[in-house]
Parts: sequence; C-alpha cells; structure tokens
Amino acid sequence: MLFYLFVSRFPYLYVGTEEGEREHIAEYITNPTARLIITREGEKIAGIAIGTMLFTETEILRQSGEPLQQLGIVPERCYYFGEMIIVPDERCKGIGKQMLETLKNAGQEQGAARFCFLSVARESNDVRRPAGYIDSNMIFRKFGFEKTDVFVTFEWKTTLSDGRIEKVANRLDLWIDKML
Repeated sequence: MLFYLFVSRFPYLYVGTEEGEREHIAEYITNPTARLIITREGEKIAGIAIGTMLFTETEILRQSGEPLQQLGIVPERCYYFGEMIIVPDERCKGIGKQMLETLKNAGQEQGAARFCFLSVARESNDVRRPAGYIDSNMIFRKFGFEKTDVFVTFEWKTTLSDGRIEKVANRLDLWIDKML
C-alpha cells in the first residue's frame, strides 16, 4: 500500500502495519465527506491526499475544540486536509498544489469556508532529519496557511533517534488558511 510505504519518512517517522493502514483508510472510505486523491505520473503513483469535513474528525475536536472556537473555526464549515504524501522524485512539479486545489474544491462543494490541517512538529536540529530536507513550513506558507498555537498529540510507533521503535506521543501543529 502506497501510504504505508512512504509515511515512515521524516517528519512522520511512523512505523505501521498494512492492517493498521487499511483500518485508517477504511475510516475515510466510510465517511461521506471524505475524498481520497491519487495522482499519477504515467503509470506510476506520484502522490496521495485525503481530506474531510473537520466535524468528522472527533479526536482532533476532542483535543482542540475550545481553542478552535477561539480562532473562529466552525468545524461544520471547515475542511480538514489529512495526509498528503508526494513521492520524493515527484516533488516540486506542482502535484501538491494540484491535490490541494482538488481538496479545496471538494470542501467548498460541501460548504467549507475555511481549511486546516495538522503538521508533525519536529525540531529543526532533529538528528533524524535527512540532508537536504525542505521544511514544509515554507511550502505551507506559500499556499496561504499560517501556523497556530493549537496542537494535538497522537501516539504511533515512531522510529527514535537511536533507531529503536516505540509508541510515543507525536505533536501535530494546527495550520489554518489565512482569512481573506
């Protein structure tokens, strides 16, 4: 499964199972507001992206409901961009922008007026950061998003800096589109 093969990379550092990925994707498949985008370059898959209305993301809302309200985010009017993964060789070709626009359109068709996503937070000096890694914060800002002080934590099996794999809490920062 494509998703399973690529999320182990920085900054996710996720170590999962095919069964776990099937369960995760099944949550979106059964969600009528969710959209799964698969982008191809010829016969090869170049990237995937998932989005859904924020009100369906119960764990995110459980952890951040009040801070979201303080930011003026109404879950019933906000579209959440879940995972967006682009094969490294296919980056910087406009695929991310194309998938983002497709998900934005899907959200707008369902009444979304705002857009948000979570980004895994890793320190800039993290020893697991690969050489030449481009910090996604620059990309997010380029597409009109700003990082908020709101964050959530999710536990998953993570590759630690010493190579061990343990289930640990990972911080994810909330980014929202700038109000126009």
